[in-house]
This record gives sequence, C-alpha cells and structure tokens, in this order.
Amino acid sequence: MRIKTIVLLILPIFLLTSTAFNPVVYATEERKVLSQKYIGLGVDVYAPYQCYPGETITVRVRIEALEHVRNASVTVFIWGSKSEGYSPWGTSFTVLDVEDLSSGTVQDEEYDVVIPSDISPGLTYGIIFLEWSVYRLPSLDGYWDKGSFRMTYVKNKSYENLQSEYESVLSDLQNTRTLIYVFLSTTLILFILTAYFAKKKHKTKGK
Repeated sequence: MRIKTIVLLILPIFLLTSTAFNPVVYATEERKVLSQKYIGLGVDVYAPYQCYPGETITVRVRIEALEHVRNASVTVFIWGSKSEGYSPWGTSFTVLDVEDLSSGTVQDEEYDVVIPSDISPGLTYGIIFLEWSVYRLPSLDGYWDKGSFRMTYVKNKSYENLQSEYESVLSDLQNTRTLIYVFLSTTLILFILTAYFAKKKHKTKGK
C-alpha cells in the first residue's frame, strides 16, 4: 500500500474535524432607514440594523438645506411595544427648533436612544415631523410634512440563549460523531495496514 493511499484515507478526518469547530460570526451593521427630499430640504436618517433590549443605540439624522429655509422645525419620534404588543413605548428628540438655514447648510447630528429592557422583540419604527418655510418671490411659502420608516430590530435575548444552548448540544453531538468517525477510520486503517504487512510477511516466508 502506498503512502499516498494512506493520506487519502486520513485527509477526510482532518477536514471533518476542522469544519466541526468552525465558529459562526454574526455582524451588526448600520443602515440608512430614511432618505427623502422635500421642497427645500433633504433628510436622511441612519440607525443600527439590530440591538438587544436595554441597549443604547445611536440614531443619526442628516438635514441639508436645498434652498434658503426659514423657521425649520424637525422632530423624530421612535416607538415600539411592550407586553407583546399590548403596551406602547415611545420617545422623541428635536433635530431643528424653528431655525433658519441658508442654501447648502448641512446639519448632521447623532442622538442616543435608550431601548427599554422590557421592550418586546421585533421592529421599532420612526416618524419624522417637519415644518418649514421657503422664501420664493414674491412670497414666503410654508410647508408641513411627515415620513415614517422602519428602524431597528430588537432581538429576542431569551430565544437566542435557547438557540445557543441548542447549538452547543448539537456541536457536542457533532464532535462526538467526529470522534467516533476518527476512531472507526483509524481502526480501519490499522486493520488494512495489519493485513497488508501480514500478507507481505507471509509472502516473504514463502520465498
């Protein structure tokens, strides 16, 4: 039996073992949850893709004056639910409070939002309210608008703990199966080698 054949028998064992211990990595990313252009104003809102109850998330709001804007007011409301949807939760923050913005002005601010520890898992939502005026000869035109958006997904910690325990048990079973496979494969290789050398020794004696 050649060494190459023995290597081909052993190689799958190492491949299976390395796969069994390969960790799974979960990434958290921030994304744009609202991008809207109004008359004289451009608005972008960014928020984390996901979080856990009790965490503090950062919500970024970018406002650009596309024209000369007067008396601009912008407020963001964020809401979710508690008690599995039977109780509402909400918070808000003011981005602009009756301010004048010259054309090309950009206001880019970040706001910390505390997610309640007893919030129900699932999506949180946002509503942005805007009130402003744009000076256009011969008058100053007033506007009012709002926009709603899906925001951050609140993950279920209890479910993830249960899932982690399940994956741990599954990993233990997989490791046990891997060890059994290694043992059986090693036993098979030893049996083949023993038979090979026994046969070779028998032939040597017969000469």
